[in-house]
Amino acid sequence: MARLREPDQLPAEAERTKARIENDSARRPVTQCRKCAGCCFQRHEKRLRWFLPVIERIVRPIRCWLYRWQCVNCGTTLTHLPALCVPFKRYLRGEIETRAQAYVETDPTSYRQVVRERGAVVVYDDPIADGASTEEEKEAEAMRALAPSTPHRWIGAIAACRERWQPAVRLARQLEQEARLSSIMIAAAKYRSQARKRLLEACAVLLRALNIVTVRNPTQLATLGSSP
Repeated sequence: MARLREPDQLPAEAERTKARIENDSARRPVTQCRKCAGCCFQRHEKRLRWFLPVIERIVRPIRCWLYRWQCVNCGTTLTHLPALCVPFKRYLRGEIETRAQAYVETDPTSYRQVVRERGAVVVYDDPIADGASTEEEKEAEAMRALAPSTPHRWIGAIAACRERWQPAVRLARQLEQEARLSSIMIAAAKYRSQARKRLLEACAVLLRALNIVTVRNPTQLATLGSSP
């Protein structure tokens, strides 16, 4: 059975990413309790979670401590997810948003192209088959690469956040007078149905809006939340 494995010696960039995730999670969250709207939290517990940063065309599994915080007013707990991370995803935010945006905004780009870097496939760091696996399974795991279906799922997940992120889209329209958002065109080869076209458009609009707000008014973006 395949499993993730963190190498004994991580590259320096992977070590920095791991430290940043753990340090950000250890900071007191700047948010309101979803139950009582309180703003005072205390550390409750911590748990390990896997993340998959891509560094120099290699997926480097890292295992990080994430802190859970408890509202001192009502006892409700929450996990403080750092800005680099995305709920329910192991790949980091920058990787997800960059590859999703490259697909929806670049006409000739296919899913197979968007999972490559400078023409080379993005592969996993090490074989992750365990000792009980067959030699055939170990060989297959050793060649495992970032699959084209992965950004396909990312795009759907981003588009699913469009209602939640309408405030960011409205703010981007005000900042850019709607010009950049209304100019988005999805290549006809990228969809076979109008439903898929609308989903790709929703993803493109949301990512472009977040980029606009991040550059023009990052402080206000922080009050709206964090990107998908």
